[in-house]
Amino acid sequence: MKFKKLEQVLDEDPVNGLSVTGYRLIPFEEPKPLKKLPLLKHYFVDSSIQGIIDHNLRWANGQEEKPRFKFAYIMLPTGCNQRCMGCFTGKDKSRLPLELDGPFYSNETIDDITGFLKDHGAESVVYGGGGELFKWKGAFDYIERITDSGLGMVIFTNGSLLSKVDVEWLSQRDISLIISIRDTTEKQHNLATGISGFMDVIQTLEYALQTGMHEQNRLAVEIPVTNNNEKRIFLDFLPAMRYLGVIPFIEEFIQITTSEEEKTVCHDFRQARKFFDTIADVDRQLGYNHEPVFGQRILAQPKCERSLYSFTIYPSGDVGPCPSHFLSYGNFLRMQNFLPSL
Repeated sequence: MKFKKLEQVLDEDPVNGLSVTGYRLIPFEEPKPLKKLPLLKHYFVDSSIQGIIDHNLRWANGQEEKPRFKFAYIMLPTGCNQRCMGCFTGKDKSRLPLELDGPFYSNETIDDITGFLKDHGAESVVYGGGGELFKWKGAFDYIERITDSGLGMVIFTNGSLLSKVDVEWLSQRDISLIISIRDTTEKQHNLATGISGFMDVIQTLEYALQTGMHEQNRLAVEIPVTNNNEKRIFLDFLPAMRYLGVIPFIEEFIQITTSEEEKTVCHDFRQARKFFDTIADVDRQLGYNHEPVFGQRILAQPKCERSLYSFTIYPSGDVGPCPSHFLSYGNFLRMQNFLPSL
């Protein structure tokens, strides 16, 4: 494996194996002027999202004909090739939630959904589901159908199953790619995921950098924060991603519905606020300016208001506000014309 784009942020040793390192990239003096954070295309929001929220609040009060959306999560019953400690909903441990139990959508249903989204001002579809999209044989046909419709797409992937040809194909479409890792070192990542896949993930990141996706704010690397890896995240992961021009998708993982063992490595809310204060300090050293706010869970996303500008569609046909907290608005497969009247 060759890592020409990544060579400045990779080290290797006999204990941890390959590691992402970035502490050497943190300057001693605070640079000026400070820049705004880059936002991932189709997924991260800026102040303009308030226009959609205001519109939807008026619609809720009967003052608008129909709501508007930025994107929709389309959940699929995909399996997974990993067994991650700290999986967001336990979906990759053969515990598929009831709302994810159902068939893959037909092409006709996909076309109905994309037509509805475009009619309501949406710009993209966000892949969500039971595990890893690219474990499903129909993944590329599905992506092609979504993007050919005129919608963009946001894809979460663990990156371990993608070839160079795959990444090049994805880069040529209106897609933002979020590659997920569980730690900055090969040893800790592989322990957390249950497979020896760290080298494959880093290779996929190398391929994506070679295509230039990062230059268009279409490339992010996601990492969940725990008590075990928080120092490596702000000392190594954050500086390395900023150096590469990759958007660091740093996400607090406060779990209340997982095993007792996994709960012990999660931050509580006080620790989460302290962590984002530290992240902001490091970012200022790196030349990026942002102020953490109460309720922040993802770097560059101050608070979660997704239910006010997006929604989620499940394989069962249920429609809800958020893939993390299930609440059913109704079922579009059982109710005639449900989506057009949402």
